[in-house]
Amino acid sequence: MILNEADTRAKLIDPKIHNIGWTEDLIRRETTAGTIEIINGRPKRKNGRTDYLLCLPSNDNETPLAIAILEAKKEDEHATLGLGQAKEYAKRLHVPFVFSTNGHLFVAYDEFLGKTTEESLLESFPSPEKLRKLYEKGKGLSLKKEPSRALFMPYQGGQSERRYYQDAAIRAALEKIASQKQGWNRVLLSLATGSGKTRIAVQLLHKLEKSGQLKRALFVCDTIA
Repeated sequence: MILNEADTRAKLIDPKIHNIGWTEDLIRRETTAGTIEIINGRPKRKNGRTDYLLCLPSNDNETPLAIAILEAKKEDEHATLGLGQAKEYAKRLHVPFVFSTNGHLFVAYDEFLGKTTEESLLESFPSPEKLRKLYEKGKGLSLKKEPSRALFMPYQGGQSERRYYQDAAIRAALEKIASQKQGWNRVLLSLATGSGKTRIAVQLLHKLEKSGQLKRALFVCDTIA
């Protein structure tokens, strides 16, 4: 009997990625990745949920770092079928690695290289340690060094205190701050009205302070608007 998508996840994908090291504490399931598109001058909401948001492990009392999207399809569908959809989710969630699988084979897209791999057995899926090394190389940082600690700091009030795009913006800013590349001494976030600019700024400062990188900050805003 051919497995549907839910059974493919439970009976084929979960056991295999668990064996590789992607334990449940490193997986966020059914993560919202919707968006708003402007069509003929009118906003239209596009829903979207990722099957798996894979995260790198963290120390005690810290938060795992989102790094990859894994999209699941039924076992009788091509492993490549979910790649395009997963790429869109990856852009919205700000993660560099994209995978699609039918429980038997998988394909991968690496944003740093701009390349898609050939189909491979799911048993050869990259481990958390391998993706960590690729992530560090691509971002030009080391997650074991002090400038990267803020990436793992919990949000003030917990994970529910931010929306997915706010989390993406905060991680993008903290990656730039932690980067070892030359010239990353300024970060600019361009955010729409109502997207939570104040909340993003406060959580950024909170994470930097908790990681020991912030002593004083100047917060400037328009008192009229």
